[in-house]
Amino acid sequence: MGPYTEHFFPWFMEKVLSLPVYREQRREILRRAEGRVLEIGFGFGGTLTEYPEGVVREVVALEPNPGMVRRARRSLSQPPFPVRIVRGVAEAMPFASCYFDTVVSHWTLCSLDRLKDSLGEIRRVLNAGGRLLFLEHGLSREPRLARWQHLLTPVQRVLAGGCRLDLDIEAVVRSGGFRIDSLERYESRLPLRVLRQMYRGVARPDGLPAGVDAPR
Repeated sequence: MGPYTEHFFPWFMEKVLSLPVYREQRREILRRAEGRVLEIGFGFGGTLTEYPEGVVREVVALEPNPGMVRRARRSLSQPPFPVRIVRGVAEAMPFASCYFDTVVSHWTLCSLDRLKDSLGEIRRVLNAGGRLLFLEHGLSREPRLARWQHLLTPVQRVLAGGCRLDLDIEAVVRSGGFRIDSLERYESRLPLRVLRQMYRGVARPDGLPAGVDAPR
């Protein structure tokens, strides 16, 4: 990793994702987390004060960028539950199968190199009643805006750590072997419309009836 990726980009993302417009969107999905939680693409640790108290037992933070890890370590004393940071990638997670009750991804799926492998790993580490909580920006339903997203994605990937603007997140999650329990499609209040197209949802590995949790 070069200076831009390891130093400037973590600083910039902390400044941006700490803004109220991002925090309020995260809180809505994080309030559904419970049990032993894995957060992929943990970043600078801004979510730790936004998880619900009393139902989250532990957060394991998976993050590949050493610059992000350094920033995240400053936040470890804030939450009322234990937090463990692990350097690693979603495509090959160093965790036992069926270990987590909840996996959280917010603004992370868009930047993963091997989405199929990553979603397979998420399925593997979730227990039988586990859920994937996701908050992602993605492809617009409007054809004209979608064309702009396709055109701008190569630039976005260079500037934002591989982030893509043109992923149909619903299709991506379903193709990874998940059943979607709930999904909100909405336009956020971010400055650029190409970044405003949001997908916020809850999914579980296919094969378990929606709304039914296996014994733990």
